[in-house]
Amino acid sequence: MSAALAAVEEVTGGAGTAIDLRHVTAYTAGVVRLAEAKGLRPAWGQPYGRTRRIILNAIGPHGVFDSIVIGRSSGKVLRAEVIHGNDAKVPRRATSANAVRALLMEVTPSACSQGCNAESSTACRP
Repeated sequence: MSAALAAVEEVTGGAGTAIDLRHVTAYTAGVVRLAEAKGLRPAWGQPYGRTRRIILNAIGPHGVFDSIVIGRSSGKVLRAEVIHGNDAKVPRRATSANAVRALLMEVTPSACSQGCNAESSTACRP
């Protein structure tokens, strides 16, 4: 697997802002594009030690949220944690790049809207 950096690219992230993918690998850029395709609105979080976080936050209280951890200098996906809505019992974790991609592939885009008052996440899914 090549660790080449991705081409200069921007993906629309949270709050309609673009997320800069210049200093990540092509694989990481693909993971971020997958998160965007699933409606998770990726946005850069604050750096922490040797890592950076991509914050995931779908719209509404029943949408998926949490983060993907990226190596600060390598630009590689390290791990991720996602929580399926505010009524989720436990977060789902992935501890490798391939596991993170598989975890995001399982995410169902939420039909929940801002201000949703449904009892559970299943009540606002199509």
